[in-house]
Amino acid sequence: MAISNISKPPINTPVLAYRPIIYKYSSDDANIVHTIAEVLVDGVRISARTVMPDLGTTDEFTLDVSDDVQVNLDALLKTIDSDGYLLNDGGAKVIDVKIYEVTLVGGVLVTAYDPDDANNSSYDYIYENDVVCNWTESHLDYNGFTVEDYKFINSNNGAKFLSEAPLIKDIELGANEFLGLCYPTATDVKGYKLEIKTYNSANALLNTDYINITEWDSGYASLSDIIDAVYIDMCVGTQNLINNGVSLTNVACYTVSMVNSGSAQSEIRRFNIVGSCDTDVRFHFINKFGKQDSITLKGNKVEELQSASKIYQKALSYTYSSSSRGATSFDSTMNYNFVAYSKSIGRDMIKFASAMLLNNNAYVEIDGAYYPIIINTDSKVIVNEKNMPIQFQINYSFANPTKGIRG
Repeated sequence: MAISNISKPPINTPVLAYRPIIYKYSSDDANIVHTIAEVLVDGVRISARTVMPDLGTTDEFTLDVSDDVQVNLDALLKTIDSDGYLLNDGGAKVIDVKIYEVTLVGGVLVTAYDPDDANNSSYDYIYENDVVCNWTESHLDYNGFTVEDYKFINSNNGAKFLSEAPLIKDIELGANEFLGLCYPTATDVKGYKLEIKTYNSANALLNTDYINITEWDSGYASLSDIIDAVYIDMCVGTQNLINNGVSLTNVACYTVSMVNSGSAQSEIRRFNIVGSCDTDVRFHFINKFGKQDSITLKGNKVEELQSASKIYQKALSYTYSSSSRGATSFDSTMNYNFVAYSKSIGRDMIKFASAMLLNNNAYVEIDGAYYPIIINTDSKVIVNEKNMPIQFQINYSFANPTKGIRG
């Protein structure tokens, strides 16, 4: 007897991990009782479960593997001062699903599933090489969402980068910035590269530079051929470009876009180079695509030092009395709290910055190093009586406080 597919995630298109990932299938065995499904991530079995028939049927089954996949995806910081592009860092995975029938024959349950064999090849059906990305959409956004907007193919000029940042953005010299890319459609188009155009203060073009994506040079026949390069990051900050050999001498701004030999071009993002000062606070955070976004708050910064300790009472002598006691403190900690303010910014930048408050996976960059932070609950957006954004305020502390010696 056999398992037959009814529906599955789309072929050669990355699936969003934080939406249901549904497999529906049926069995033609008259003795079927239920099935067992094994989920493999990058070839490693991570779960196995019983799947009962759908309500109202005896031979059709529905399996959602989103929970299995989510806990195996990463959202990691990009290498500081890197250049070129960075390959998938764990934010995209290949999943396989093995289906085993469990039948009742002569009063005995029969199955080829062996819990002790993680590489069992006696399955009744297998779904192979589906690609899942660390990417979520809100219920409101998903209503009008299409992954087609992010496909870099000839028929889709204007394809989007994996970032919610405004298309025009300020950046300082020496800053690290990254833009995520998704390359989800099998194609034989070649020559993918990032195009960087630099301009002077008069908006005159100075130079055009390119960063090649070598994994995409030869094209490919199916998504699984270059799965490690399906969900990458381009290094587009000022420091990243300098490290890649791009000259920023006399440059006032630059644009970046993805192009290929088929004349397709992505959306164009522009970075205006601005001055920096001591009160700047540069944040890196994970956006809804599982990619790293960055923002510099250029308003004021307030610093506060807090300490805390636990205190217990103890006797002072062998002949203890109610008047003969003392206090000892232990588990002392010290931490710095900060409040960083933006200058007056527009609604598009407010929306972009507010993404930090949902994810909370954020870092500050100080002197070329990342420091993990905790975003506190009293961070806020301030608006005026006409409902126009005025200022973004973020209250944060270092995730790792300094601990004292126990007394």
